[in-house]
Amino acid sequence: MQKPNQLQQRLIEQIPLFQFAPEKLVLITGQGYVVATAAASLSFEYRYPLTLTITDDDAPLREQLVDQVVVTILGWLRVNQPEILGNASHRLSDFTFTQQEHSLNLTLQLTERVQVADQDDVRTITHLPEPPLPENVALPRQVYLNGELISSWTV
Repeated sequence: MQKPNQLQQRLIEQIPLFQFAPEKLVLITGQGYVVATAAASLSFEYRYPLTLTITDDDAPLREQLVDQVVVTILGWLRVNQPEILGNASHRLSDFTFTQQEHSLNLTLQLTERVQVADQDDVRTITHLPEPPLPENVALPRQVYLNGELISSWTV
């Protein structure tokens, strides 16, 4: 499964706290499912929850950090799991959180499509990307909160 590593990289890239203290961000996949059919192809889909835990035992989590994490994840979801944002039933259940003074737990319901093709006695397994974004969607490279630059990155 590729999405947990991709999301972790995005969060480390865009949030300075995780660049200096990556141990404050932990990602764990929960019990998942392999969804396949009796079709001619062995192609399938992984479906699993991903829980991100952010902790800071030294200080309560700041609202600014929580906002920045959520916005970074929303940007990542737009490209990597767009149905969470585009489907009303997914929006209400597929991105949840619990927060305590020193920790934040976010859970995402993720899917990954895997194509399996058999041709000429060769089996090829390919992890498929999500469909591309519409061409008019621009992705930012800086984040401001209340007029203050809090993060910037290069792609």
